[in-house]
Amino acid sequence: MFNRLCLILIILSINFLPANTNYTIRGTVLSAEDGAFLPGANVYLQGTTIGATSNKHGQFSFSSLPAGEYLLIANFMGYSEQRIPISLSNADTVLTIRLDRKLISGPIIAVEASRIQSPLLPVTFSNIDKREFEPIYTTQDIPELLSDLPSTMYYSDAGNGIGYNYLSIRGFDQRRISVLINGIPQNDPEDHNVYWVDFPDLLANTQSIQVQRGGGNVFYGPAAIGGSINILTSYLSPERKLTASYGFGSFNTEKYSFSCNTGLLEDHFVFFGRVSRLKSDGYRDRAWVNFWSYFLGGAYYDKKNSLRLHFYGGPIEDGLVYNGLPKEYNSNTILRKKNYSWWEYGDNDTLYYAERRTDENENFNQPHLELLHEYHINSNLNLNNALFYVNGYGFFDYDGSWGWPEYYRLTPEYGYDITEIPADALIRAYVDNKQFGWLPKLIWRTEKNEITIGGEARIHRSFHWGRLQKGTGLPAEVVGENGRHFYEYKSAKDVFSVYYHQSYEMYKNLTALGNLQYSYKKYSFYDEKYLGNRFELVYQFINPRVGLNYALSKNSNIYMNVSHTVREPRLKNLYHGSEASGGELPKFEFTSPVDSAFDFNKPLVNPEALTGFELGYGFSTSLFRLTLNGYYMSFTDEIVKDGGLDQFGDPTTGNAEHTRHMGVEAGIDWQVLPQLALEANGVLSENELIEHTVYYENENDLVVPLSLDGNQIAGFPNKLGNISLIYSWKDLFIKGSLKYVGKMYTDNSQSEKYSVDPYKVINLHLNYNLKNLNLPQVSIQGRISNLLNSKYLAYGTGVEFFPAAERHWFVGFKIEY
Repeated sequence: MFNRLCLILIILSINFLPANTNYTIRGTVLSAEDGAFLPGANVYLQGTTIGATSNKHGQFSFSSLPAGEYLLIANFMGYSEQRIPISLSNADTVLTIRLDRKLISGPIIAVEASRIQSPLLPVTFSNIDKREFEPIYTTQDIPELLSDLPSTMYYSDAGNGIGYNYLSIRGFDQRRISVLINGIPQNDPEDHNVYWVDFPDLLANTQSIQVQRGGGNVFYGPAAIGGSINILTSYLSPERKLTASYGFGSFNTEKYSFSCNTGLLEDHFVFFGRVSRLKSDGYRDRAWVNFWSYFLGGAYYDKKNSLRLHFYGGPIEDGLVYNGLPKEYNSNTILRKKNYSWWEYGDNDTLYYAERRTDENENFNQPHLELLHEYHINSNLNLNNALFYVNGYGFFDYDGSWGWPEYYRLTPEYGYDITEIPADALIRAYVDNKQFGWLPKLIWRTEKNEITIGGEARIHRSFHWGRLQKGTGLPAEVVGENGRHFYEYKSAKDVFSVYYHQSYEMYKNLTALGNLQYSYKKYSFYDEKYLGNRFELVYQFINPRVGLNYALSKNSNIYMNVSHTVREPRLKNLYHGSEASGGELPKFEFTSPVDSAFDFNKPLVNPEALTGFELGYGFSTSLFRLTLNGYYMSFTDEIVKDGGLDQFGDPTTGNAEHTRHMGVEAGIDWQVLPQLALEANGVLSENELIEHTVYYENENDLVVPLSLDGNQIAGFPNKLGNISLIYSWKDLFIKGSLKYVGKMYTDNSQSEKYSVDPYKVINLHLNYNLKNLNLPQVSIQGRISNLLNSKYLAYGTGVEFFPAAERHWFVGFKIEY
């Protein structure tokens, strides 16, 4: 199937370049007030999927259009929209579009940190903006929305895409993908993970998303190994608006949302607010969610300044579901929905398990506060500053009946003589994370040159503890709200970096790009109860990147880039303090094995270092776009999954001495007809352990080495492909998509037993705008996921596999005033 997809891509790229379409619409978008160019204006043809943004000279062009009647729409933040009827019959159309300012007296500037602004720069990337995803957005999280992009896939713990969702790019999980919202890093500083669950319904306030593939694509924040995701929230519009929506679907899913925008006040101010609620029982047993979401914002504009304040997040409650299932459960409709607290194979593959209890739940809240200031010094120079504060706090309760007295420190050395843990024992794990930071940058632009100099300062502090929340017959002082903590520690991470970025048009058709970053990162672990482990560990990295882009013609280009990126281990890679009572030791060299003394200056887990190479080609007109690129990524000490999960559902990992990832990506976007578009992409890759030795105990209890040289790396599919057909005519929008994911291994042994079988899935989206209801806009949305009702496993780690939901649906209604 995948080979057929690749063949289709090649045939289309060679034989199906648009023909018999002879007309062009081109023009320039200007400010009616002073005639200034408006770069970044949105220009599109209504009722089609044809659209573009104007370049730095305000220019746009739609070529190779068939004859017919069109309605061109042009808009730009802070200006009135223009709608221009166009008839193409025997000549091209050239327009000068002058947009009237909506009273805002200063420039409207968008935060665009680490985003590629020109397709003629040597970076492999994809853009998706609100106009593209708004017709299909219902309850999807960002990982699901992005999974149609090249080399991108996702899976969901609950199976239905609501709750904990995980994204990978080129097979690299989201811990190794740098995620920014309005230029502010979102990866947890200690864990490196991105918890999408902490900002549900963020897409309702998203203006655009850029996904850059490959290493070294960001100037600051967490190191980008697999790529980066840059999310811009919606501009605060000067138009007054009220929006209400309601939707329902499979698994008792319901979503409510209400938003309002004040419009422009006193020629300078805009305020916005949204609140949403999302509820679902989930596909798997007891995988329920009850999410609230909010996004509040205000903005001030004058001739030189843009100041925006955002406050967003949402309290979440959900039933725990983070363990996978035996592979053989997949074909059974009932068993694939199971949600076990724990399970394992015994002798003769006998399965032992405990059902997830109703009191195993999570309660968490992580509000984000950000202040974004942009100062327009002159026509060439901008100064941007971002300040932010994030406070995440909450707990999850999970089954503790499997524990033993030593684990809970209920032994005589702690003043107790407990011999048995009750069956209803429940552990509460609590965390309180605080992070604040400052991100300044200075941008200088000329006709051929752009230089950005900036830095970051981020301070992170966290407090972790665990206790028995419930346990019949246990002493009162160790159970419940006032119970004693059986683990407790504090940790910190300080991050400081400076960077220099430049893109320079060396010659008429040749553009060079260069980045250089210096990064300082310090972990601290302290105030550990009972054991008293304490350490500080400093990492200092220099990450360079260079690239060249050559324009072969006005429609085609080739590019290459080389980067070197180093990423520090997670704190858990160094010491899993939450598991200290279970025998977890710091991963540092011993100074004295007899008394378990450690040299905390010598960690056993090293930073992973990537040297990456990219080579690409692009061809585009207004109706057709072809991209083709290859990548080669060589790692030293790559941190790879070893096929296990810890008690919190996190994959266990370790260094591999030398690994290699290489692949070829191809994609097309073809406007077949004014109302019909085809999008397709695919990747063939190889992800190999070049040099990696692990150690295990054999049947004689001896530790022996095992070479895994030449094996495929766990979690990396070797084939990925997507095909989408999009039909847009007047007020009707229909999108059908097919996704194919090739086989991937769940551990590094390359055993068929530990592999996820290839799968394909079809999804269908529909949106229709109703007219003549005496309301500005009423729309109906519908989505059918897994249209063919396939039973497939979306991901796996070791012996644990994660099933995707069978066919399910959602219907929504939206009213805008």
